[in-house]
Amino acid sequence: MDSSPSTDLVARVGRLESSIKRNRVLALAVVLIVFATAQTSGPATLATTYSSPLIVRDASGASATLSSTGLTIVDAAGKERTFVGVDSGGRPSLDQSDASGRLRQSMYLLNDTPEFRQFDSVGKRRLEMSLNSANDGQLLLSDQNEKLRLALFRTASGDPQLALYGSDEKLRADFSTDDVSPHLVMKDATGATRITAGGYKDGSIGMDIRNAADTVLWKAP
Repeated sequence: MDSSPSTDLVARVGRLESSIKRNRVLALAVVLIVFATAQTSGPATLATTYSSPLIVRDASGASATLSSTGLTIVDAAGKERTFVGVDSGGRPSLDQSDASGRLRQSMYLLNDTPEFRQFDSVGKRRLEMSLNSANDGQLLLSDQNEKLRLALFRTASGDPQLALYGSDEKLRADFSTDDVSPHLVMKDATGATRITAGGYKDGSIGMDIRNAADTVLWKAP
């Protein structure tokens, strides 16, 4: 059965209205693109390009500065408290400072290896956590002179080890273990081993005491 003329007219009007709506949407999109392009000096883009840092400041004077290298937060006293971005060495970094503006902790990638450091109130590095070249975790504690005093890490064979150092950073004692037995070594100021206890290479477990010349004075069993 053929459609009546009135039915065809309604259909054509509907198609025309749809076409007009589509054209309006396209025209509006073109206007937006042209407007966005006019705001920039480069190729057409819907995002505005800023040639200088963007600064947001509140009534107290605290501010946040966004630049191409990162985000910097400054408190009302003008002290930098937080930085997130790429530091002067080209490393992704997160730095946090105290109320005096002194750096207290930093987390960054050093040669693509993660590092975390904490500093005391005078700027001395006191704690460091990182992954070594073998991708094993390690913890290092230092004194007020930034001398290493304690280290927790894995040995070359993969066994856990705790090492203690004197104020001269010379190893005084280390304690480690493998799947067979633990092993303790104690040294004097010259680095000579004076006490050994635990598992020996021959598989036995015992203890020996030595003098400064490395002569065994007592051993058991």
